[in-house]
Amino acid sequence: MKKITSIFKFPVVCWKWFKRLGLFKKILLLAVLAGAVWYAWTLLFPAKEAPRFQTVRVKKGDIADIVEASGPLAPITTTQVGALVSGEILKIYVDYNTPVKKGDLMAVIDPTQIQADYDQAVASLSSATESLESAKMAYNLAVLNRDRYRDLFAKDYVSKSSLEEYELAYVNAKSSLNSAESAVIQAQARLDSAKKDLDNTRIVAPYDGIVLTKIVSEGQSLTSGYSTPEMFTLAQDLTKMQIEAKVSEADVVKIKEGLQAEFTLDGYPDEKFVGTVRQVRTNYSASSSSSSSSNSSSSTTYTVVIDVDNTEGKFMPGMTATITIKAQDKKDVLLVANEALRFSPSNNQQKYETTGLWVLDNPQAEPRRVGVRVGIIGTTETEVTEGEIKEGDRVIVRESGSAALTMAVPGRPRPGGRRR
Repeated sequence: MKKITSIFKFPVVCWKWFKRLGLFKKILLLAVLAGAVWYAWTLLFPAKEAPRFQTVRVKKGDIADIVEASGPLAPITTTQVGALVSGEILKIYVDYNTPVKKGDLMAVIDPTQIQADYDQAVASLSSATESLESAKMAYNLAVLNRDRYRDLFAKDYVSKSSLEEYELAYVNAKSSLNSAESAVIQAQARLDSAKKDLDNTRIVAPYDGIVLTKIVSEGQSLTSGYSTPEMFTLAQDLTKMQIEAKVSEADVVKIKEGLQAEFTLDGYPDEKFVGTVRQVRTNYSASSSSSSSSNSSSSTTYTVVIDVDNTEGKFMPGMTATITIKAQDKKDVLLVANEALRFSPSNNQQKYETTGLWVLDNPQAEPRRVGVRVGIIGTTETEVTEGEIKEGDRVIVRESGSAALTMAVPGRPRPGGRRR
């Protein structure tokens, strides 16, 4: 009983003794006790050694080859309506977004000078026509006199010189007739040109459509020279539009006519829209960029045209579309993490010409390399098409505690860029 009482009193005695110690001794004593507790803990519960390699399983799933691009929305058909004659703009009858029918009057250019030229051409044609009639009468008379004197000369009633005089008169009359006919043709051509110029003072719509831009104003003077002054831009139909997307040469080979394209617009951030690839153009544009005088790079892009239905009228010309085109879509194929295709053990010094994966059969085994061929490269996973690899195998993605967690291997794909 006394022993039990002594045991319960021991902590009280220790506490009183501890309270009598100075501050420095208290801190020193606590530090010694903490060290003793930590040492005992490490002996009783030793830390487990971390695995050398981190792995993921090969699995089956679905993957798609997505091509990303961007481009502006535009009407399928646009026309620049310009002035073919010079002059001051008297009146404009349309504005932005004005719907027009074929032949509708859009603007009028001052016709004063052109009307005067037209009137002069009419008078010139009238004068040339009268001269032609006179030349025809003279020609007919010359033919009659020539024929009569030929008969008289054959009967020796007139001299040869008299006959030659009327034959010369016939030749001159024929020449005058030809000149008069040419003058009429030239006068008619000048009249036709003047009539066309007069008609061109009235700017009319070439087809049914809507006015996109109006570049001129009333009172403005236009000078028609080597180039036609642009006045309006006319879109034929805004219910059907198109996107002209710029696609890199690495991705354009995957795109075929008829593929579906999804796109988003900044103006409708919560909506996705669908279009159809109509054309993959063979013309290209090349651009180069350089970060220094010694390093430069070039890129080639191609235009992919995507048809878009705008029956609801949501889209406006010039909106920038962000596009995704599903070039390929495969179901239930072998997939590995992209990290596994980039991994190589830190102690491996060998270089490989083919793509491979490092497989770990069990935690105690050494990694072994398996050569594979890949298909679609996604954002986080890649399709494996060939190789001694199967669903459930563990492939290494990184090495714990290594100075070199991953090492690039020649021939391995590097997912990224503008494809997934």
